[in-house]
Amino acid sequence: MKRGVFAFIFLLVYSNLKAQVDPHFSQYYAYALWMNPALTGVSQMDYRATLIHRNQNFGNVNTFSTSGLSAEMSTNQNINIGLNVLNQTATSGGYGYLNGAVSLAYTGVKLGYNEDYNITFGMNVGFLNRRFDPSRFQLGDQYEPGVGFTPLIPTADNFNNSASTVLDAGAGVTFFDTNPLKRANFYAAFSMNHLTKPVDPFVDSEGKLFLPIRYLFNAGVSIKLANDMVVIPHLMYARQGNAQERMVGVYFTIPYGETSELIAGANLRLKDAIVPYAGFTFNNFTLGMSYDVNPGLRSSGTSTNTFEFSLTFFRRKSGNYRGIRCPVF
Repeated sequence: MKRGVFAFIFLLVYSNLKAQVDPHFSQYYAYALWMNPALTGVSQMDYRATLIHRNQNFGNVNTFSTSGLSAEMSTNQNINIGLNVLNQTATSGGYGYLNGAVSLAYTGVKLGYNEDYNITFGMNVGFLNRRFDPSRFQLGDQYEPGVGFTPLIPTADNFNNSASTVLDAGAGVTFFDTNPLKRANFYAAFSMNHLTKPVDPFVDSEGKLFLPIRYLFNAGVSIKLANDMVVIPHLMYARQGNAQERMVGVYFTIPYGETSELIAGANLRLKDAIVPYAGFTFNNFTLGMSYDVNPGLRSSGTSTNTFEFSLTFFRRKSGNYRGIRCPVF
């Protein structure tokens, strides 16, 4: 096996250990379209656009930088529309992962005497581009005895394919209780991504190795407290191949004036990290910030700095819209 291909496999394994096969976010609710296409436009907003960025630095080795942009809007025809683009780079741009998709959600299923129970179905269709730059590899035949790696020495390794773009698709379903008379409202969602099973052409030239389907389940309860405060305990479970992510958290909002609120909470990613976060909403903007604390890596002497921020612009629905109050991040 070529050393360059070996390096690429190592990168995939490293990604699997630290961030699953797909990229992930600690503020996963801020980037709802990445989780589940059925969440498109089901919030209390007429429209919403979110920018999210995550910088994952493990001692300056194999640094991952991930950015996402999503936009969504609801309509009066029980159809919501969304657009999502995500880009991840690693090893100073040596590896790239670009995913873009258009999502549709059908919101016409409403059950109960007052139609308090809502079921939403969604799907997305787009592309998945993966690429690597062979010029950033340090290959065995580029080492000079007594000197070390010398980039001026040409390599005999050839790379027939360094980029791949394939069709990608996903689907999901959500349930949420919007009864305004209840103190606690439950919601849950399930999605399946990479239903087209994109072939991985870099590690298997015969086209038999597929990117595994990503299964994701999330749920929570929105609980109304005194003085219009809200607390939302929530959980998320994702599995892709042999990699899994389990996260539980709690989220508080404290109103400040008519159009502002303070936001605070924390997530626990089991066997990985504690993620405190804070932010605020002012008029039509929400800013969120979080930092992953990895006790296991710190105890081993590894320097970790994983920052994440999100910025959301939105317009709230007018009137007495009965929507679930789910976390914004």
